[in-house]
Amino acid sequence: MPFEQAVEEVRLNQYTNVEESTLRGVMYRHGTAAEAIERARVEELENKSVTATAKPKQLLVSADGAFIRLTSGEWREVKTMVVGEFEPVWNAKAGEVEVKTRDITYFSRSYRIREFERYALSELHRRGMDNAQRIVTVNDGSEWITSFTDYHFPQAKRILDFRHALDHVVDAGKVIWGEGTQELQQWTSKMAHQLKHKPPQRTIADICLLLSKTTSDEQVAAIDHERRYLQKRHAMIDYPHFQLKGWPIGSGSAESSHKVVVHSRMKQAGMRWADSHIDPMLALRNLVCNKRWEDGWPQIVAFHWQQCQQQLQEKARRQRPSMPPITLASVKVAPATQEVDNLPPSSTETKEPYRPAADHPWRRGIWPTKEAWRWN
Repeated sequence: MPFEQAVEEVRLNQYTNVEESTLRGVMYRHGTAAEAIERARVEELENKSVTATAKPKQLLVSADGAFIRLTSGEWREVKTMVVGEFEPVWNAKAGEVEVKTRDITYFSRSYRIREFERYALSELHRRGMDNAQRIVTVNDGSEWITSFTDYHFPQAKRILDFRHALDHVVDAGKVIWGEGTQELQQWTSKMAHQLKHKPPQRTIADICLLLSKTTSDEQVAAIDHERRYLQKRHAMIDYPHFQLKGWPIGSGSAESSHKVVVHSRMKQAGMRWADSHIDPMLALRNLVCNKRWEDGWPQIVAFHWQQCQQQLQEKARRQRPSMPPITLASVKVAPATQEVDNLPPSSTETKEPYRPAADHPWRRGIWPTKEAWRWN
């Protein structure tokens, strides 16, 4: 929750007054530890052969990005990967088969694409990517998402999000009838049903027929752009076949992840984030949203204190004065030819015994003798 709400929550439930700056420091320190644990786990998976325990039947993997505001005024994209198990379920009320996704988990970071691809391996391995019988990806066709899919599961069945494909069909109709017209609404209703229940060749052919209604080269170029986009992804928009197989055709889980993981905590009114604070917060948000807080928090605390001890030991080692090593060259030995008679005389030989002066009070009988002190 936001820090201001967290301060009030601690005060009401724990009867303790905590400064907001204290909560910020705790979050950033332990968030950094959570992020380091995930990185260490990926390095372990890359160096060792670790068998996944989960054995899902069908996995749905989607990815998408959302932008948050930085303290510098710039915008930073937060990439989120969504993993869940899906299965077809008969909806008696609607009279059709619906695909339900369950056990949804997230991996969110603001990393660059290559770094994001690498460290997403931890969550994919945890969900049993290597043991899944089938992996289906439903995305919007972005280049970084395509690269992400190629990196982890090139053999997965790729599906273009239905809503995204329909937007390109509608954009082709806007070129002819304009936005908000009744003709466009009729076109959209017809093409949405056709795209979902008919082979994709029908939809692409109807877009080509729009070229006969154009009146300028700009309209021809715009319609041809939408046609080529869908033609290139012909195998990814065969929605009748996908529904017959019981596969999902929408990436609603990825789009809802923005609200669950990012928007609800990091994109509220007036929020701006420092560059170094984004990923620690996302690491903790993933633990909460994945319902792994009870298992993850003790590991984070132990790792954090281990790092603190190592830093203290390193600091003490650097502050300890370094003594030069003793070697044979540092030991001085007297020459063998030196005679004992040549040594300087000792202090006992040169020092004369002490004798009181002639006018000392002891000589004049002023001080009492030892016998007088003893008997008096």
